[in-house]
Amino acid sequence: MRVLGLIALTFALSGCLSTEALVEASAQSAAKSVIKSVIADKLPGVDVDDAVDCVVENATTDQIVDIAKAAVTGVDDSTVSTVTSIATQPDTISCIAQSELSNLLG
Repeated sequence: MRVLGLIALTFALSGCLSTEALVEASAQSAAKSVIKSVIADKLPGVDVDDAVDCVVENATTDQIVDIAKAAVTGVDDSTVSTVTSIATQPDTISCIAQSELSNLLG
């Protein structure tokens, strides 16, 4: 993890990565931990890691930032509502279903 941080810092300092990209990557990382806890609680039996990726892929930047805030402030009803709203979108459901099917078929 430290190696990735150093690589990102090196690219940022060299101008290869924008500040916005670094902030977005940090927000996604924080949001993933929150999403993982919500999915584990609300969708038992689902492969959490695959579902987290699907939720992140189908979330807006604003939603990611809102969810990431919960990593600091704590998960509340609004956070759960945002995550479940994204998780129940047709594209997210399709993504989760495809991931689960892939896992079953190997």
